[in-house]
This record gives sequence, C-alpha cells and structure tokens, in this order.
Amino acid sequence: MHLPSFQNPAWRKAPVRTSLRVAASLVRKRVPFLRRTVVAYDGGRSRVAVDLSTALGLTLYRYPYREPEIELLARLLAPGDTFIDGGANIGLFTLVAASRVGPHGKVVAFEPASTTRSRLANNATLSGFSWIDIRSTALSDAEGELELVVFDGDGAGLSSFSPANTGGGRRETVRIVTLDSALADIDPTRLRAIKLDLEGAEHAALRGAHETLSKARPDLVLELEPEHLARQGTNAAAVTGLLRSHGYELFRVVWDHGDRLALRRYAEGPHAHPNVFATCNVPRIEAHGIHRL
Repeated sequence: MHLPSFQNPAWRKAPVRTSLRVAASLVRKRVPFLRRTVVAYDGGRSRVAVDLSTALGLTLYRYPYREPEIELLARLLAPGDTFIDGGANIGLFTLVAASRVGPHGKVVAFEPASTTRSRLANNATLSGFSWIDIRSTALSDAEGELELVVFDGDGAGLSSFSPANTGGGRRETVRIVTLDSALADIDPTRLRAIKLDLEGAEHAALRGAHETLSKARPDLVLELEPEHLARQGTNAAAVTGLLRSHGYELFRVVWDHGDRLALRRYAEGPHAHPNVFATCNVPRIEAHGIHRL
C-alpha cells in the first residue's frame, strides 16, 4: 500500500511541503498517466525518473533522499576522482558521485539487469552526466557468463544470481567480469571509492579485486545482508576477513544527533541496516568532518 513514513525527518523539517507532496503522490499514483514523473534529486544536482506505483518512486517523490552512506560518499568524492558503482540500480549512488567528480572525473556503473540499466541510462541523460560509463556486465571472481534472475517494479533491486524465490522474475544471461580486469584501464591514483550492492555476490566481487584492493586501496561501501550472502555460499565474516587482510577498518555509517555523520566501529552480528563502510585511511575520513563514536 506504500503508506507515508512518518519517521522521515522531512516531517519535522518541512511539514507543510512534506504534507503537500504526500497528498499529491496519493492522487498521482492512482492516475495512470500521472504515475511517472521526474523529480529533483541530491538537492537539485540531478534528476530521477520515478514510478509512483513503487515504494522507491514514492519515497523519492515525497522526501529528500538522505541515506548516510550516500552522504558520506558525497563528502569524500572530489572533482577528478573515479567512483565505481557495482549494482548501480537506477543510479542513486551513481548520480551523487557523478555530480561530485564532475566532467574531469569518472563514474563506472555496473548494472546487468536490462530494464533497470535502461532506467539508469535515462537518469544519467536527464542529469546531463556524460561521464558516467554504464556497463552491462556483472562483477564476480571469474570471467564468463551466468544466469541472472531479473525483477521489475518493487523487486528491481533484488535481481540476483541466487534470489530467495524466482516468482515474477525472468532469466537473463549476463557476462561476468572481475573488478581487476574491468578496471585495468583506470588510473589507480584516482580511484577513490567503490560501492557494491550485489545481492550476496559482494564476496565474489571482492575476490576478483585483489590488485584493486592492494594497490588503489579505495574506500568501500558494501551491503552485507546475511540471507543474500548465504544463498551464494558465504557470510559476512568471510567478507570482513578478506577486507581486514588488505588492511581495511570497518564501520557503520550513522547519523549522530540526527544530522551529523559519524562512524561506529563494525561488530559482527544481526543489524537492522546491512551496509558497511571500509577504509584504509581513517584520518582522511575524519579530515572531512566525520567523527568516530
């Protein structure tokens, strides 16, 4: 039913504007030719085409989108940097990164699901970010082909090599590559950060990134969702162990007192939010005004 989220801070900061947007969304989503629209994103730096019949579309239409990991990368990236988005979906990380690295930088966005990739490309065009390099390949620890189960609508972010169930999905054969081979032509001194949200394939992607992690040592944002990882034969401990072997420290990115970004040391165990931030250079992160709890 996609009910409004009254926990969103937008209700406190801009109650009138938020009420009007929620009311408009409830009307528009019931009218077929009004369900699809374009909204400003990232403080107006980019634009996103949304479908108000989906939960994500409604969220983007109703509220300023403010995930702590996206805000962190927005602060860390600078003009001329390179950012890699593994599992880019419609581009929420990609667009923020593109606006920060600028035309002298580069964003490489991997999105193997065909319909989702088309939406990503549309959002890049809407935003005028010609320096986004969109690739149809998926990331793993080998080169070859695999069968991806692809979902649309509210399930678009769940496309996977090993989904929880295949109902409503369709199968697409996609090419898989390693990060090391895919980034062979990227200047390692400009590779600032990598985000991986691969529905359980994060461990495989990192196993295929030995040279990248050893030489470039980029900051990382990872989804470590236990059930997704288990379906692909691994777990969070295997991922964090691999990262620590490369000298990474691991944290959760949180809002401290509502509006200050902070890092909390990562600890194994169940968490409501599966994202993890990994870095080899904590002082550089702190120099951007992000403190440790």
